[in-house]
Amino acid sequence: MTTRRALLAGAPAGLLAAQSAFAPSALADVLKGDGGDVEALERLMVETLDEELGDRAVARRLAALITEAGFRWEYPAFPVREADSVVAYSFGYRSKTGKVDANTGLSDGAETPEPGPVNALLADAVQAIARVRKVRVYAQWEIAQVLAAKHGMQDVVPIHPTIGPDGKVVYLSTDGVAKAIVAHAGSAQALGKVAVVGHRDHVKRCVLTSQANGMTAAVAREVPLPVVYDPQSAQPWTRRRDAYLLTDLTAQLSMIRNRVIAEL
Repeated sequence: MTTRRALLAGAPAGLLAAQSAFAPSALADVLKGDGGDVEALERLMVETLDEELGDRAVARRLAALITEAGFRWEYPAFPVREADSVVAYSFGYRSKTGKVDANTGLSDGAETPEPGPVNALLADAVQAIARVRKVRVYAQWEIAQVLAAKHGMQDVVPIHPTIGPDGKVVYLSTDGVAKAIVAHAGSAQALGKVAVVGHRDHVKRCVLTSQANGMTAAVAREVPLPVVYDPQSAQPWTRRRDAYLLTDLTAQLSMIRNRVIAEL
């Protein structure tokens, strides 16, 4: 079963049943002999959106973009031995006191946050690459801290939050981390071929964001990435898979929106 088929395995029945209320004649034709894969779902969305909007060209465009963001979670990969550098993006962290902003997930400034178990697993993935290939490692502070404490890696370039004009900590977005790494390296080209490390549900966007910042980026094929979630994460959206996937979907759609607007 392909990755995209596996991701759809538990969901299409209810979704397609709901869609069929809008395009009953299309359902049988679209899914005939096709097991409900992504291409079939996209064709069904075209039929439904055309019915709703009365504009087939726009329906095709929207269906393609929605499919890209919400139904394709695969990512490019290359052999680990081809990596020149590693860029590692964190996934949540823990607060010792639990005193965090529910919207930002930032601590109240009275404590030092902890990396948490998911970032420890991401650090293990970075170490697995480093054992095979001598690479320069750039990692968000949560991962960098574990790499130093657990794996004894002292030559990691840590990426920390910044301080805003009001003196408050600004936790970097995925794009902010990518920009900080490129600035530290001097250029995206200086990084060479980049092996991206990130949570399994985050890493597609990590790769896209790295590429958008000029990096030649993909995932090290042989190194597994964590898919577990931490219910005690300080960032609420990283505590449970459905909450995070909705968050990532929104972020991907925002990236696509910006791309579409730029085309204008």
